[in-house]
Amino acid sequence: MLRLRAHHLNCIPRFGGKGYSEAFCKNMQSIKERFLNGEAYELVEGADDVCRFCPNLENGVCRDNEKVSRFDKLTADLGTGDISKICSDCAWYNLCKK
Repeated sequence: MLRLRAHHLNCIPRFGGKGYSEAFCKNMQSIKERFLNGEAYELVEGADDVCRFCPNLENGVCRDNEKVSRFDKLTADLGTGDISKICSDCAWYNLCKK
């Protein structure tokens, strides 16, 4: 079972192979395939399976935790449709909005 932060439900379907590192991209591609193939997931607060290879993860906590927690809350409130209302200040937003 996948462990996912709510806002990663926006990221996973839009992932196009770009990321922080080769390890991050391989992990994200694997998660995307599992997700799209219908693997069950649980929503978690804090670091999840996507975060495992993220350089912003320090001692199990995201350096941008305040911002990504806001993304999680907005995703929970608004769903996964219009990301411009959820994560327009994300570093990856311009890649995802295409």
